[in-house]
Amino acid sequence: MQGEKHKADEAAIRRLDEEWGRAASTQKLDAVVGFYAHDGSLVWPGAPAVHGTADIRASWKKMMDISGLNLRFTPERIVISDDASLASDFGKVEFGHEVDGKPVMEIAKYVVVWRKEKDGWKVLYDSYNLNTEA
Repeated sequence: MQGEKHKADEAAIRRLDEEWGRAASTQKLDAVVGFYAHDGSLVWPGAPAVHGTADIRASWKKMMDISGLNLRFTPERIVISDDASLASDFGKVEFGHEVDGKPVMEIAKYVVVWRKEKDGWKVLYDSYNLNTEA
């Protein structure tokens, strides 16, 4: 946790992480895409990086095709830049889905870079990778 100077920004990003996971888990594509900056990028494993709203939407649409998709982000470290224009958000994501009709939970780690815009914090870069061990 950072000092008092950025406490409100850190709390806002923690709330956004929670809302983002809920939106993805309930298949709310427009809401999920709304978390991203218009020039945001996804850097997901096993796929080329994508940039911009249209490509982010297409990637998330594929992600939402995963049966039983359930995401929960748990931030472990959020660092806000001195001028509060950027923030790094590192943590754990629980990635629930179904395999052969049975629920599976995988654990991944993520790094997200947020940028403060007129209408609040938006995701500039979104990257994760799955752990090979729990």
